[in-house]
Amino acid sequence: MSEHEPTAGEVRKLSEKIEREAASLLGQSLFSFSRLDVNLGLMVASIMRNTGREEQVPGVDAMNFHKRLHFVEKYMGAAEGLAAGARQAMTSWLQEANDIRAQRNQLVHGRWDVDPYKLKVLNIVGLPSSDSQRTIEYTLDELESFVQRTQTLHSRLWKLRKQWQLP
Repeated sequence: MSEHEPTAGEVRKLSEKIEREAASLLGQSLFSFSRLDVNLGLMVASIMRNTGREEQVPGVDAMNFHKRLHFVEKYMGAAEGLAAGARQAMTSWLQEANDIRAQRNQLVHGRWDVDPYKLKVLNIVGLPSSDSQRTIEYTLDELESFVQRTQTLHSRLWKLRKQWQLP
């Protein structure tokens, strides 16, 4: 097969294909992150119930993911009778969850476009005329990796709670 310059039609079709795949992965990332967020919220509510703060449970709905992470982090630091392994495992989990939170925030802000020549999707943050506008490039594999990492964190939270009998 010979190398040739792609036609405008071929570039458009490739752009549309990349956009469809990226949109699917971004949608999956929202679903996956929301499941993680709900289960972290359930852990926060369980901690509140186990520490005699039942009246505060309705407030969990108003807590964003970052505040939920901070709440669990404070609990893990102050709770008595926890095995050192539980603290270490949850500290590691909390750091990874915070990293996922930061990347998720990056994914939901800005506008999206496709670079069919680089086979990348572009997240453009800032106004087109702004000096602070920046572009973050993602491959489809990178977006898929985010979905997988989020799903793994979700599974690990459940396993850690069960293994260490955490609220």
